[in-house]
Amino acid sequence: MSVLRWGEFGEMAVRKMGQVKPGESLLILADTRTDMEIAEACLIAGINAKADAQMLVIPWMALSDTRELNRVTIGAIRESDVIVGLCETMFIATETTTAARKNGTRIAATFVSGMEDFAIDGIVNVDYDKMIASANKAIKLWENADICRVTSTAGTDISFGMKGRPALLGDGMATVPGEADFFPGVSIANAPIEETINGTIVIDGNIPPGRLVNEPVTCRIEKGVIVEITGGVDANSLKDEFDKTQDPIAKHICHFTLGLNPQAKTTGHLHQDEHVLGAVTFGSGSQDPDFKGNVPPSKVHFDVVLPSSTIYLDGVIMCENNRLNPELGL
Repeated sequence: MSVLRWGEFGEMAVRKMGQVKPGESLLILADTRTDMEIAEACLIAGINAKADAQMLVIPWMALSDTRELNRVTIGAIRESDVIVGLCETMFIATETTTAARKNGTRIAATFVSGMEDFAIDGIVNVDYDKMIASANKAIKLWENADICRVTSTAGTDISFGMKGRPALLGDGMATVPGEADFFPGVSIANAPIEETINGTIVIDGNIPPGRLVNEPVTCRIEKGVIVEITGGVDANSLKDEFDKTQDPIAKHICHFTLGLNPQAKTTGHLHQDEHVLGAVTFGSGSQDPDFKGNVPPSKVHFDVVLPSSTIYLDGVIMCENNRLNPELGL
């Protein structure tokens, strides 16, 4: 990767994803696994945008680590108008960040390592506005649907109610006070009605802590909670990830997400995998308040990805074989 190319990424990250305005307090937040060339490109872009730009590097923390951030980081997050996060560390799930968002802090986040090409192609070399337009059409379909069913050739068969829950656009952009999103987008997501989520998810893509399975993992869901995990070594590994948290809410399904970016490929990098056009992600644990769901508070969050599935909305196919149904206007 050339410096020139990362410079273009930095400009897009700050100006389009972060929507940074002159005079705003901008925090470029990196951790000890972040490529500093990328972080510095974002810092330079922030300075070029005439923001009050600072960069902070924090120690890396595992996804299962429930500790709060240190005092210096807490202060920086609280005082920022905008944060461009370049961390593998899940700082967004902390109480500090939640409080900052309530006070208006905007966050656009990503973690580039392992998806360098997609980080750029997914925001620079794609018709971003066209993706957003397609996503908005899909959102209307979700919000008008009663029952969603998801199946896959691997054996997934799960259904849940959607009526009355908002469908959220994941465009990767932080445009309004308190908004937090991950880029590159685009995806749409909602919180299924918890007590209606029943069936089986067979994970044949990405599992925590962010890698591809060697063999499928089967999760049985009852009333929105993972009650059984079966399979081989990967299933045992997933059980261990949940057990390490000592948090029973970690197994509560908190969101259902559909990827819509044609530049994304299944590689083992979680963010890219879940943005593959037609890929489905089920999240559990910490639930963003914007979903208007009923999952109890949690300090951890997990995602599992199905690279390809069939999505039915009230019995009508919306997506199949990683293609949206054009008969629905998509």
